[in-house]
Amino acid sequence: MATKTENELLSDQFYITEMLIDSSIDRVMAIDLNWNIIAWNHTSEMISGVSKKNIIGKNLTELFPQILDDPEMMAAIEMAYKGRKSFLPSLTNSFNRHYTENHFIPLKNKQGNIIGVMNIIHDVAHRIKVEKQLQKLNTALEKKYNQLEKATNELGTFVYITSRDIKEPLKHVYTSLELLIKKEGATLSNLSKGNLRRMQGSLNKMNLLIDDITAVSSISTRSEQLSEVDLDEILSETTAILRNKINEKKAVIDAVTLPVLAGYKNMLEYLFLHIIDNALKFQDEITTPQVIINCVVVTGGDADEKKELLQGREYLKISFQDNGIGFRQEDSERIFNLFEKLNDRQYHGSGVGLTISKKIIEAHDGFIEAISTPGSGAIFNCYFPIEQEE
Repeated sequence: MATKTENELLSDQFYITEMLIDSSIDRVMAIDLNWNIIAWNHTSEMISGVSKKNIIGKNLTELFPQILDDPEMMAAIEMAYKGRKSFLPSLTNSFNRHYTENHFIPLKNKQGNIIGVMNIIHDVAHRIKVEKQLQKLNTALEKKYNQLEKATNELGTFVYITSRDIKEPLKHVYTSLELLIKKEGATLSNLSKGNLRRMQGSLNKMNLLIDDITAVSSISTRSEQLSEVDLDEILSETTAILRNKINEKKAVIDAVTLPVLAGYKNMLEYLFLHIIDNALKFQDEITTPQVIINCVVVTGGDADEKKELLQGREYLKISFQDNGIGFRQEDSERIFNLFEKLNDRQYHGSGVGLTISKKIIEAHDGFIEAISTPGSGAIFNCYFPIEQEE
């Protein structure tokens, strides 16, 4: 096979270069030092309607005098003539910039001398359309968020004022009943005394329910600042609060050393208090309560971990395992519903505590799951992201 001459090689290179430029979905043109057009690709022909043979060699500013009215474009071309690449963003209702971006690139010969400027015109109409749609959605989302934030704050204020105004009359009624029992106890029948005590019990339940509803509201409004929380201290404070109940039931609390967590201290105190209190409460009469608290680091995506965990993200998994009465696994989601009570006749409560616990963990961008079988105790796994998302 005969070896190609240098001219033939140059011709092949020129052909390939022209073919590549013509294949581009961008408009590509070039001008020489006299602003005469020396390149005009196929896309430029299609969009402008001007063929290559009718434009090559013509002066750019004479063909398109509108360019002279755009000082930014003139400056960008002059900058390219001086050897520096330049870029012009899209500019609505401007010649050759409406929904297009312009790149200006110096053209140099083998000696490094500038012989012209290449202009690559990239269509961004689709991207701008998407950006406008996204901006519209963001505006609508921001409006909804502001409305939600306002409604949440108003709800928090309403709950606070309402609970305060309700708790005070309840306190007076309870106190009045107590005084009535003490002063008129000698003349009241046992049935009447029992009815009065049941009334006081109902008032106490209402009072506790109001406290729990207020707690739900406070988590939703979340005014507390994120801080470094020592979970060992939280556990110590929790067991101190529950000391009488722990001693009365001869309960055993066995925990590993717990780490420091970035979180909301008051919420975490409530979480530990409620889960451990539940473990002590939901017991049969003959079993000595035992609560085992473990802590490990897990990674989202592991086969044996909760599927809601984000793939590859590390979580602190704190497990509370008890030896109580347990519940059916099919009820493991129900127990987190507001006012849901599986054993209301035997074990009294407001049915709000686990709802609050779930909200607390969600406020930390985490998850909670419950695992149990009747008569075999329960495990509550609390997952906290090790690194909080901004």
